[in-house]
Amino acid sequence: MAQIKKYQWLLPGLIATFIVLSLILLSLAGIFEYTNIKLIQQIIGDEYIQRIIFFTIYQSLLSALLSIIIALPLALSVRKYLQYKIIKLILSLAWLSFVLPVIIGVFAIIKLHGVSGWFSDISVLFGYSKLNYIYGMNGILLAHIFFNVPFAIRIILFSLNSVPAELWRIAIQNNFNRWNIFTQIEWPAIRYNLFVTAAIIFSLCFTSFVVVLILGGGPKYSIIEVALYYALKIEFNIDRAVSLGIIQIFIASCIVLIILSFTKSFKVEPYTKLKLHNSNIENKKLLVYDFLMLIIAILIFLLPILALVISCLTAFSYVTIFGNPSLLNSIYWTLLLGLSSGIISIVFSVMFLITIRKLIVTYRIRWLANLIELSGNLILILPPVLLGTGIFLSLRNIYNIQEIAPYIIIGINTLTVIPFTLRIIGPEYLRVSYMYDKLFYAYDIRGVIRLLKFELPLLRRSFATAFAVAVTLSMGDLGVISLFGSTEIRTLPLYIYQSLGSYRMDNASVGIFILLMLVMSIIFISEYLLGGRDD
Repeated sequence: MAQIKKYQWLLPGLIATFIVLSLILLSLAGIFEYTNIKLIQQIIGDEYIQRIIFFTIYQSLLSALLSIIIALPLALSVRKYLQYKIIKLILSLAWLSFVLPVIIGVFAIIKLHGVSGWFSDISVLFGYSKLNYIYGMNGILLAHIFFNVPFAIRIILFSLNSVPAELWRIAIQNNFNRWNIFTQIEWPAIRYNLFVTAAIIFSLCFTSFVVVLILGGGPKYSIIEVALYYALKIEFNIDRAVSLGIIQIFIASCIVLIILSFTKSFKVEPYTKLKLHNSNIENKKLLVYDFLMLIIAILIFLLPILALVISCLTAFSYVTIFGNPSLLNSIYWTLLLGLSSGIISIVFSVMFLITIRKLIVTYRIRWLANLIELSGNLILILPPVLLGTGIFLSLRNIYNIQEIAPYIIIGINTLTVIPFTLRIIGPEYLRVSYMYDKLFYAYDIRGVIRLLKFELPLLRRSFATAFAVAVTLSMGDLGVISLFGSTEIRTLPLYIYQSLGSYRMDNASVGIFILLMLVMSIIFISEYLLGGRDD
């Protein structure tokens, strides 16, 4: 009995690992049950599929490259003016565009760049025809820039945070010009994380299901995941969907292995923790250049959000909400599925971390800790749509899928956000463990009491941020709900997508407004009420 009690810390991590691997293996079993090697070879030889594979990789590379090219000069200019409130506001709006549900960002892009958007109205005002460039490659790139440039700026600013104050003083003493500052100080600080950031943006664009589904404009501009969705949901061609899934798994596995090999010391910090030495030592003539960068930032981040808010407020009506049972039902399912997935993902992350902490801090068995952590990140190889496809194929002859759909959606969304919650809570959790583990051991403080009474107050902000990210990501899901949703089970993203598809723009605007308010409320409650303010 004493031996069992001694190793009971293994149970949380092993239970979480078992459940996660069971769901993944269940999905893979469904996929491999319908695997046909000859069909896969035939599909790979299909000219249309080859174009899809090429376009999937091409648009991901181009999006990542453009995001870095735009983010780099913006971050280098913004770095010098972080003490000003207007800059902090722009950075906050930029980060908001990254954490918002994808469908909200896509709607904002449409409201600014669409046929009935602001730029098109300005074109008509000056006597030109309406602009029609939003669908296809242009729209996909615009959306990816809108979503990913803020992430790249955040990482570049954090990298610059590592530059010692002494280097800036040396630059002043030696009268460095702008090029000297970039090559001798800034580039050495950012070059490592720049590649890592580009790789992560590439992987995000590679599986950018919602953006391509809405803005792709047709089969010419499609990616593997969208083709898989159409094969299963529209054509109900299971063999084709499975073959595309196998191809997706292979390519995604290669991408994840490449990214993981370069991200061992990669870490993201919030803007509130940045303490850059804002030595604006360049020539004052460069103020014009910095002002131009500020205008570009406003065009990229502020205008789409402004167009979105004005559009939503114009269409908003309490009668529209309370007189629409379908919309109220969507709000109910959005909150139920989002909150459930968020809470369960936090619980699973803690279960993983309890075991990982003991292995690293007490026993120094890092390889086993890395293996357990890897099980929580395996979902990176299986995108949500593909995971849902496999589970559907495994269970469709055993259960009524519509009856268990909510549980499947919660399960998949939970697995999807666990890598994010692990990354947010993990570093701080291990830091606290290194500091106080011997003290807790000396006073025999362990288990739930240690977690809730002592560790949770110390990790309050990390848990609050992880909860906000997990819930907002789950609430904004469109891929999984589009597979398992129905007229009875429909979230706001699916309601918005269906409204856009049937050109009910007012309904879509109201749905966007409510989803935006829900997301902002979750973020506010988590960050400011649960997490508390920074001192």
